Amino acid sequence: MKTLPLSRKPLALAIHLLAIGSLCTFAGWTPQAQAQSGSTATTAEVETKLYKIPAGPLTAALNRFSTQAGVFLVGASTAAQGKNSPGLNGNYTLEQGFAALLTGSGLQAVKQTDGSYTLQVISTDESMLPTISVTDTATATESAESYKITSSPSATKMQMDILDTPQSVSVVTAKQIEDFQLGTINDVLDSTTGITVEKMESDRTQFTSRGFEITNFLIDGVSLPLNYSYQYGDIDMAIYDRVEVIRGATGLVSANGDPSATINLIRKRPTDESQAELKVSAGSWDYRRADADFSGALNEAGTVRGRAIFAVENADSYLDRYETDSNIASAIIETDLSDRTLLSAGFTRYEDNNQGSQWGGIPAFDGTDYDVSTNATSDWAYRDVVTNDLFVELEHTLANDWQIKGTYAYEDIDQDAELINLWVYSGVLEIDGVQQYELSSKEHLFNLTLNGDYSLWGRDHEFVAGIDLAKRDLEETSNYDYDLLGTVIDLDSWDGSTDTPTYDDRTDGTDYTEKQAALFLANNLHLTDKLSLLLGTRLSNWERSGTGYWDSDWGSDDSGVLTPYAGAVYKITDNLSTYASYTTTFTPQSYIDENGRYIDPAEGKNYEIGLKTSFLDDQMAATFALFRTEKDSVAEFAGTLTDGTGRSYYSAEDGVTTTGVELEVTGSPTDTLDITAGFAALNIEDAEGQDTQTYIPTRTLNASISYRPSVLPGLKVGASVSRRNATSISGSYGNVEQGAYTLVDLMAGYRVNDNIRLSLNVNNVTDEKYYGSLIKPYVVYGEPRSINASFTYQF
Repeated sequence: MKTLPLSRKPLALAIHLLAIGSLCTFAGWTPQAQAQSGSTATTAEVETKLYKIPAGPLTAALNRFSTQAGVFLVGASTAAQGKNSPGLNGNYTLEQGFAALLTGSGLQAVKQTDGSYTLQVISTDESMLPTISVTDTATATESAESYKITSSPSATKMQMDILDTPQSVSVVTAKQIEDFQLGTINDVLDSTTGITVEKMESDRTQFTSRGFEITNFLIDGVSLPLNYSYQYGDIDMAIYDRVEVIRGATGLVSANGDPSATINLIRKRPTDESQAELKVSAGSWDYRRADADFSGALNEAGTVRGRAIFAVENADSYLDRYETDSNIASAIIETDLSDRTLLSAGFTRYEDNNQGSQWGGIPAFDGTDYDVSTNATSDWAYRDVVTNDLFVELEHTLANDWQIKGTYAYEDIDQDAELINLWVYSGVLEIDGVQQYELSSKEHLFNLTLNGDYSLWGRDHEFVAGIDLAKRDLEETSNYDYDLLGTVIDLDSWDGSTDTPTYDDRTDGTDYTEKQAALFLANNLHLTDKLSLLLGTRLSNWERSGTGYWDSDWGSDDSGVLTPYAGAVYKITDNLSTYASYTTTFTPQSYIDENGRYIDPAEGKNYEIGLKTSFLDDQMAATFALFRTEKDSVAEFAGTLTDGTGRSYYSAEDGVTTTGVELEVTGSPTDTLDITAGFAALNIEDAEGQDTQTYIPTRTLNASISYRPSVLPGLKVGASVSRRNATSISGSYGNVEQGAYTLVDLMAGYRVNDNIRLSLNVNNVTDEKYYGSLIKPYVVYGEPRSINASFTYQF
């Protein structure tokens, strides 16, 4: 992002960062430093800075230097293996610092025309020079133009090159999010290899991967271990830089270790240089949205930085009587307590109010066919969700360049709803449940992680260890109306009106506490120049105490649960590696059985092998993976309780096995082209070898491509395609099928100048009619063709 020079006004900027009402005063505010453009030198390249880096392993010295200098160093461990550095002690520019650190190593840092740096072996044969990219991105992707990144700590808590990580990793970058207007986590995951979004209702969603639901969510690498099952409302992407998805089990970084996938949401962080962005959007069904994003230093020295993000959104819907009204406000402040210590704190409040919310959706039977706008709910139904999140992080670099990081996070979720459920009895559609519902969830999280490099047997190795603690208090209350039960409904003509519910005096609900504590450690051993072995384990204790519906006892616990992990990577060449990994899984669940009790935690094993490669001068990357998962106590929808509550219950299925293959290609094959494409195929079988979990697509294809024509540099056009094979669900209600379908989205963006960008997106161009999910015998139709336009002003 380009900016214009001016002097900082720290107090005014701080006020603006914390108050949305002061937006208009920014009209005359322009940031201080000029951002990188082409080969123009950045501040980090020309300024002199004090560095104190002790002599020692070159890898550790380079990692510490790149962190302090604000550059992102990728792949240094390969070129610097077994080498030492004299260190730094004094004032250096970026180039001077690299030169001093690399003295006697046979390596040199060379600046490229795009402003990045590469490490090259000093040799007279320039054609044989291996390169390792160094990009000035500070790990954020919002200023990058590519759909590809080269490293991620999400799978191992170590900053490892994706080629060196023994798992499948996909990243949806800020650029892809911007190009295709991926405004929610549903949009992001719907475009991700091997992930399916089960839109079971208007504002409840479940995600699946490799045949199982996804329960593992991280924020900045910190696990949220006690959040299960459905996502209520949408997670707004306004505050996140990117989403990293690790397919397969991740017991090292997430408490549950579920074999499906782990979703790591990476927050947007304060920037060193001042920047601001205002954005307005409008679209189909009276969609209206406004975003504001301000970031920069809050003092003259630049040691205190802040970022504030705000968004408001209101929209009707293609669904009758459904309307959403949401807003988000987020602020983060970072403080350099010293050159080795960083303190960060942030707060986010998200309100998601939904009128015309569904509870179940349209009852699905063989031949069910309504208009896509059909909404199986009343005009008085609603669901409002308010989420408050706060976090505090303290990160310190020790004298030996090891890093220790402590994080405390708190999440408070309040939900209030009035809902109606429909079902068919003897061929007649009627009201089956009316509920007034409230939920309060308060979760405390603490994570402490230590990681660093060490030398042994003449080689550098990586180590990480830590502790995770979590506690959640959850209360649910439900009141029911029984007078409306049995009221006949004709969905073809119903306008949503019913008699006003009269709720009984009996209050039903849950009141319980969950606790989880875990220790984890991992060691990445470089056994040879080409072979590395990653060994780790996680030891977990989990406990639930309290009461469930109808005062049932929900007490349960598991102690000393061990989830070992092993992975090996062999580098066939510098750009081609093969890997294998194994781990066990343990996942507490939030589904109840026919007696109203939680079903047992799911347990299993996960195996994976694959190939990874980068090509076209590291501008493209490809991954191929084969996997097998064995799992017991898999939740499967079994029916609806007959107590008038309309609650679903599940059975626990043992011996479920999935096998499959995934292929992904991502990057920039030319300077004007960005692509990401992925294919996944799997088989899901029960203990008898029969197909199970048939609501999950077993053949999925996702592809996104954008093109910048050289004749009109400000223009970008693109398309995304997603295809799902046929799915079904069977039961006493018959067999319901969703045929294979393909969705096509188009985008066009035009950068008028350095400050203004226009964009236009058309989703579901062919106006495909399809079910959002068949996870239960209820359906809601997917969104038909829609158009969205936005205007962005950056300064």
